[in-house]
Amino acid sequence: MVAERAGTVTQILVEPGERVEAGDVLFTTDDTEEQAAVAVAEAQLGEIESAFSAAQTDVEAANASLDQANAVLKQVTESLADQEQLRSTNSPAFRANEYERLLNSKAANEAQVAAADASVEAARVQLDETLPARRASAEAAIQQARVELDLTTVRAGTTGTIEQLTLSVGSRAGQTSLGPAMLIVPEAPVMITAGFPQVARSILHVGMAGEVMCYSALNLSMTDVVLPVRVARIQNVIATGQVTAAGRLIEPSSVADNGDIVVHFTLEHPEQEALLPDGSSCIVQTYTTHFDGALEGTPVAHVIETLGVIKAVGLRLKAWTGLLAGVGLTGGGGH
Repeated sequence: MVAERAGTVTQILVEPGERVEAGDVLFTTDDTEEQAAVAVAEAQLGEIESAFSAAQTDVEAANASLDQANAVLKQVTESLADQEQLRSTNSPAFRANEYERLLNSKAANEAQVAAADASVEAARVQLDETLPARRASAEAAIQQARVELDLTTVRAGTTGTIEQLTLSVGSRAGQTSLGPAMLIVPEAPVMITAGFPQVARSILHVGMAGEVMCYSALNLSMTDVVLPVRVARIQNVIATGQVTAAGRLIEPSSVADNGDIVVHFTLEHPEQEALLPDGSSCIVQTYTTHFDGALEGTPVAHVIETLGVIKAVGLRLKAWTGLLAGVGLTGGGGH
């Protein structure tokens, strides 16, 4: 388990051996910078919200100016129409200088109406387009800042048990798998993995019976030391040639040994899972009565089946040997 963001650990909420649920908080790192970023982003959004009120006022003021300019233009247009009527009838009330003044005034007022109309349009663009875009940008900035803030709180990605806790308050939480903060052992059925020679591929099959002996389960009474298992899955890819931990494909010329057939086993009796700590070193062997084709029912098949008894005895001898060598009945020491 590693931190999403490197930082100084400020709080540790779990202990080794503690069970956690997916989503539980494990530890936190210093969030001063992230809190400040959220505050700045929220302040910017507040400024934009205030600008909406000002923009609405600008729209109303621009509309008022437009109405006033239209009213003045209407008055000048009516007066100009009266003068044009007097001129068309050769009335002595017609005044040429007044007519010219009204013509110039009409042109000026038309320009004022156009300017006021442009001001209204600019104010509406500010209110309906510019400010909403700025608001969306500010909201996105807040969301991003909160995401960054949330990364300072490290949560469990799976349900399991905390082991190998290496953090302490004030230490630096790393972001790489080379320096994990802790290990979460997930709650899942025990899966035993073993490698078999490639020539065994024609014999192995899902459901095949087997036995496993793990050194971590050895005990003086030899009770529950050899456990029955079944083949649950056979990997379709030979171990040789797979991607390395560095993400680089292994070159064929660099492979010195033949790769194994990787086989996954499950315990025949699930209650025996408690006997096998995760990571145990084990010996697995399989037994078969599954013969197809020409071998089925032949003396050769019976011989192979009989050899299974010898294999079973051999596995138990290995268990005794491991017990003598590991526990120290012959003078050896513990670790």
